[in-house]
Amino acid sequence: MFDINTELGVCLTRLLKSHPQNIVLGLKRIRLVAEKLGLPMEQEEVRLDSKVIVVAGTNGKGSVCAILEQILIEAGYSTSLYSSPHILNFEERLKINGSFLSADDWIEAFENVENARLSSTAESLTFFEAATVAAFFLVNKKKPEIAIFEVGLGGRLDAVNLLANDCSIITSISLDHQSFLGSCREQIGWEKAHIARRKKPFIIADLAPPNTVITLAKKFEADIVKFGSDFKFYSNDAQWDWMGRKKSRLGLAYPALRGLHQLNNASAALASLECLELDFPISQGAVRKGLAKVELPARFQVLPGKPTVILDVAHNPEAAKMLSNSLDRIGFYPNTYAVVGILSDKDASQILKITAGKIDYWLFATLDENVAGSRSRPAQSLSKKLFSIIPNAEATCYESPLEAFNSAAQMASSNDRIVVFGSFITVSSVWVVAHALGKA
Repeated sequence: MFDINTELGVCLTRLLKSHPQNIVLGLKRIRLVAEKLGLPMEQEEVRLDSKVIVVAGTNGKGSVCAILEQILIEAGYSTSLYSSPHILNFEERLKINGSFLSADDWIEAFENVENARLSSTAESLTFFEAATVAAFFLVNKKKPEIAIFEVGLGGRLDAVNLLANDCSIITSISLDHQSFLGSCREQIGWEKAHIARRKKPFIIADLAPPNTVITLAKKFEADIVKFGSDFKFYSNDAQWDWMGRKKSRLGLAYPALRGLHQLNNASAALASLECLELDFPISQGAVRKGLAKVELPARFQVLPGKPTVILDVAHNPEAAKMLSNSLDRIGFYPNTYAVVGILSDKDASQILKITAGKIDYWLFATLDENVAGSRSRPAQSLSKKLFSIIPNAEATCYESPLEAFNSAAQMASSNDRIVVFGSFITVSSVWVVAHALGKA
């Protein structure tokens, strides 16, 4: 989502219309543009002056990136963080030292990208490709000490994988984007493992990684750093301990991000920082402050006020399990209202099955076709899937997430909770109203 009435909005609208498809995997187009942009190249990869950390995975990528960024900032290093998608404003996709760049910065970058494309033999870029190479341009211009990049989809053919990296991380691997990445964890893991680089640390945070991940990493001669053997953590109700190859960090407070799964994400972040310790030493104080101050919108984000509103972009079965577990851990509520909108290429049946036991009343929303495109799914489709699981479920369909949320706000008492999930589009559609509800 973005404001089409701004200069940046006009630019982004033009980008969206320039390519007939939202997703087209491959590195040829973006490589040609990167070369014409004059970005530093090394063996057909973009080699930024910064130390580069690339993070891939099905779930947890955003959390790992946010934790890394905050710890590094607390340690006094200059940073950049590129992530996607955004929630409200496109500028959210790139931060320098914890702050978003201006619209003018992005407009300048996109103008340079388009001029480079026109002077090359490259076809039109997808929206994500244009945004990613523009981010390369901006990061190369700002030259932070450490640049963190979140992979968009997969790994092997994702635009971010044009980067030469100094450390790569794979978080969880589960079923999502099967039409692009494969029908099973082995195939999906193989795609994601292509972010590994020769002799560079390759952090595997998945508790039971597919064999293809290990096999491919060995083929690439990456320095494999695996959860369980090279790093691990132990926790109790009050604190947790992390142990790596060479050092331990004991008596840590839980990350500010909610959910026990965040310990897995924090562990992966600490493992990567240990691998870069020679160039970027990190004090225990910086780790503690970073974990305490880290923020990531819409990842089990509990808003202040009553009724309690929870925003979560969970959009696949694994994320739904994390959401369900987290709902169990935040106390008793008489009623839970769920505002749900799910894209058509997601496994809605499994998402609903996993969360069904936690929801008292469902408010299904159709996602805006102007945003979701052909992936928009009618609310009635979700309702039918739910009734096939729970025939006596209470559910209502709405034309938009905002309409559904407003109804939930009217139905819920001050002691109830409203959970908004299913996609980034669902959460972004209600963002402003949800944040205002508790302040009314």
